[in-house]
Amino acid sequence: MKKFANEQDTAAKPPEPQGERAPEEAEQQVPGAGEFDSEESEEETEGVEWDGSEAELVADEGAAEYEEYNTGIALHYTLKEQEIFPVLVKTQYTQKRIALSVFAAVLGLVLGVYYLLQGAAGRGGFTSLGIVCLLLVVLVVPSPLYHLRNSAKAAADGKEIRIKIYPDHLEMGFRPGEEIPLDGTIQRLTMKGLIVLYIGSQIVILPLRCIEPAVLPEVQAMLFAGTRPVK
Repeated sequence: MKKFANEQDTAAKPPEPQGERAPEEAEQQVPGAGEFDSEESEEETEGVEWDGSEAELVADEGAAEYEEYNTGIALHYTLKEQEIFPVLVKTQYTQKRIALSVFAAVLGLVLGVYYLLQGAAGRGGFTSLGIVCLLLVVLVVPSPLYHLRNSAKAAADGKEIRIKIYPDHLEMGFRPGEEIPLDGTIQRLTMKGLIVLYIGSQIVILPLRCIEPAVLPEVQAMLFAGTRPVK
């Protein structure tokens, strides 16, 4: 990252707390805020290769004089289709939807075989019904996956995404001038090489390949502390 080590040493920091934290103060954490899980972090970063994107150290220009001065990290990247597609599948295919899809596939297969057997026994019309049932299984059941694949292709439009991550909030390009608080209200989904954030109706995909290894632990710590895992 550009001059990260030097800037990190010279950046203004809040005074270090003196003495030990009282038990009551230690318990006053943000409700719902996630904890940094080193095991989860290691699972995400396993096999991830940095693509050379450089992170930038940025100041919180919107902080008021009485607020704590925070230093954030600015990232920029372009999403790929193979990163968007598994996120859409994971998001759309809930356990209920998977169960319904499996039930529909099994039912169509059973009816198709039954009607074909009836047609083979000399009962007219059943053969056509059997073929229709099998075609429905082949065409209809996988159709949602085709739709999600097309959606992933459309979303991978080559536009650059910019995000600034601070200890207490995010700043995103699709919400210019608005600070998104990292207070435990945002849900996160961790996948191999990806951190997915659910911000209102928006899904933000952050590929770990775009994060410089020097600041990756810091970025993960801020996001994990200020978000909560999807249940």
